[in-house]
Amino acid sequence: MGKLANIPKFDKAFWKQVGNEITDEIRVQTQNKGKDVFNNDFNDYSTGYANRKPKLKRGGTGFGSKVNLTLTGDMMNGLQTRGFTSDSVTIGWSGTNAKKIQWNEDMGRAVTTNSKPLSNQSIKIVQQETRQRIKKNADKETAKPINFKIGK
Repeated sequence: MGKLANIPKFDKAFWKQVGNEITDEIRVQTQNKGKDVFNNDFNDYSTGYANRKPKLKRGGTGFGSKVNLTLTGDMMNGLQTRGFTSDSVTIGWSGTNAKKIQWNEDMGRAVTTNSKPLSNQSIKIVQQETRQRIKKNADKETAKPINFKIGK
């Protein structure tokens, strides 16, 4: 017997998958595109900072002229799915990497903010995944007979 109440249900595995997809998207937005959470190019590094840093290529795209918040790759690799339940997911950084993210936001290079935690592209991923899950659940539950109780 199908249950309509099962259509909008999500499980922990779903939210873990969504968290992993969002972290991947944030890395692409930041490292490959050099864009902030608002889809703007990152502010340039200060001349002094840029001159102090060698041209490294460990773990990422290295330090070049385009600002992509990647010198060693450690900070963006520190972005992870931190926890998930049957109705939510938590992603983010911890420790030194979280402090670096905050410092970059203070310098005009916001990967995430309190007022806009996800980019529009990341929000689209959440919407697409939830739509697909609801459709999958609806197809499964409506393939079986459903009893409707009308009245008391």
